[in-house]
Amino acid sequence: MTNAITTSDNVQRARLDEIGLGDPEFTIELIDIMLEDGAERVRQMRAAFAAEQITELGRVAHALKGSALNIGAIALAGLCAEIDNSIRLTGAKVSESKISEVEAAFAGASAELSSIKQELSA
Repeated sequence: MTNAITTSDNVQRARLDEIGLGDPEFTIELIDIMLEDGAERVRQMRAAFAAEQITELGRVAHALKGSALNIGAIALAGLCAEIDNSIRLTGAKVSESKISEVEAAFAGASAELSSIKQELSA
């Protein structure tokens, strides 16, 4: 038996349903915002990393962490928290592999959110 409310490494469906207030149209709007805004923030993180703008990288990671937590993208939020905390607390430089992990986590969350959006649109 399959439960409509699922939890995965990419998106906690219960959290998404909670923040969407049980309204499919509102949930779709939230998904669209995350897909667009999240993609831009991931791009900004990569650019800040490439330019060695550590403070900017931390700021963007912090913002993406909040968005990811709100929508239930826990793995993505965790990676962003690692970057944010590392920079904010120790000033440590972030590895390129960590940025790649964020990109992969966002891709996974995006795929799942897109799938949920299709389900809600049906």
